[in-house]
Amino acid sequence: MGKVRQPQQDRSIKTRAAIMNAAFALFAEKGIHGTNSKEIVKKAGVSIGSFYAYFKNKKTLLLEMLEDYLDRHYTAIWGEVNSSPPEKWGEEEVRSLVRHVFRAYDISPEFHRQTHALRYSDPDINEVYERDRERQVAQLESLIITFKDLLHIKDARASALIIHNSVENAAHTAKFIGHRMEEERLINALTNMIYQFIKPR
Repeated sequence: MGKVRQPQQDRSIKTRAAIMNAAFALFAEKGIHGTNSKEIVKKAGVSIGSFYAYFKNKKTLLLEMLEDYLDRHYTAIWGEVNSSPPEKWGEEEVRSLVRHVFRAYDISPEFHRQTHALRYSDPDINEVYERDRERQVAQLESLIITFKDLLHIKDARASALIIHNSVENAAHTAKFIGHRMEEERLINALTNMIYQFIKPR
């Protein structure tokens, strides 16, 4: 099969977007394994030839969708934080960041749930998720290093990983597994834990 092309014209961009949107809807409705390329193009209103013009197969489409989804997930968490001066951070800023993580899981929860489950059996999907984890941890590490003259944290990298895993696990549990405790209580507890850990001594 020839090289997959990137859309340059407006019509091509719309066709490609229609395919991805149709796949999102079908994956949520029928599951990733329960959806095939013919169903995707039918829902998108395009030909099967158009599908293969942009995507080598369903797996290629899925990986690109996951990259796009995790970019939106990352922006939902860090988009506003990056414009806030780090030196002005306090407990409320920590709470805001934690709340952003919880809200980011609402972008496309079913897609996140399905792809996250697949990461344990699919090395390609796991690689995409690991790249995202790396940039999330790197962003946290950068914030900690910004405060290095005020904090008494000896290992910024390990601390960033612990904070990331704590918040991600709590949000994941609340959104996907279900928990009887209100989200706000979880957010407040995480905020207090993290702030007590990183606040200037």
